[in-house]
Amino acid sequence: MKSIEKLVRKNILNLKPYTSARDKFQDGIFLDANENAFGSVVKSSVKNLNRYPDPHQKNLRKALSKHINIPTEKIFFGVGSDEIIDLSIRIFCEPGKSNVIIPSPTYGMYKVACEINDVKVKSVPLDNHFDINIEQVIQAVDENTKMIFLCSPNNPTGNLLSANRIKKLAKSFEGIIFLDEAYIDFAQSGSFVNQIEIFDNVIISRTFSKAWGLAGVRCGYCIADEFIINLLFKVKAPYTLNKLTSNIVLKAISQSKKRDEIVQRILRKKENLVYQLSQLKFVEKIYPSDANFILVKMKNAESVFDYLNKNKIRVRMRSDDERIKDCLRITVGTEKENNLLIKLLKEFE
Repeated sequence: MKSIEKLVRKNILNLKPYTSARDKFQDGIFLDANENAFGSVVKSSVKNLNRYPDPHQKNLRKALSKHINIPTEKIFFGVGSDEIIDLSIRIFCEPGKSNVIIPSPTYGMYKVACEINDVKVKSVPLDNHFDINIEQVIQAVDENTKMIFLCSPNNPTGNLLSANRIKKLAKSFEGIIFLDEAYIDFAQSGSFVNQIEIFDNVIISRTFSKAWGLAGVRCGYCIADEFIINLLFKVKAPYTLNKLTSNIVLKAISQSKKRDEIVQRILRKKENLVYQLSQLKFVEKIYPSDANFILVKMKNAESVFDYLNKNKIRVRMRSDDERIKDCLRITVGTEKENNLLIKLLKEFE
């Protein structure tokens, strides 16, 4: 573990984390946290909203551990994946000195989080198949490179990254690989989670926003070596996950079969949507997708985008990379939503 310890900012290693009233005691008569002992002003099915939530996320970690067959010690929950991204950068990157590598095109929040933390970003293009360009990434690494961000399935291209290339990077790179698997449930294979015991420098982040349908509760989690998980607990604010969120996520985990059924429905709708889009004359290419969205190249993408907006159909215009400048990213909707989209596109044609 010494190799990982060398990557951590010295002030983080020496940090004495804030000690909250619930760090040690989760039961008894609570006269230690200046809470309102007379209860909250609203009624809820969640008990004891007048009391602070568990800062150690014990029940959540235990439930998820059983579901994904990963030890609780290797699991950390955050306020969406975005909090985990930010905390990881703060742990490993020195502001004004460190840099990270982000293959492009990909999820824009990695870059934003780095800029907020005054960490330089080196952008390395994905290859022609939107997979990791190993040689260029390795060439971009220098003595101040602390992290490499990867997204698989990738957003906005929708494809899984090569597991063998991720392994090669994890072996050769002496920093942290942050692997975002937000859309992995739609791929149904290709997760790197079974490699987490082998590579202690990999952080795998996931979210309840996509397949679980809980974007509104803002909850994500990551899987990593216990040393990294302990660092995340060390730097996070004491009570980041509230009881309402925790309660909903616990219920969701207990109903994972329902999630699986919904994922299958989305995949069937995606297959039909791909077929319908392929029949349109102005559609030039539909990229293979392992996610719940489709990247579509069109002859007049900007005009289509404006037309759909006027009809209150919202899709994403992608122009941050030359190779996808004429592409729209379309999320798979309900049958009614997809049918309306296709109807409008046929009328545009």
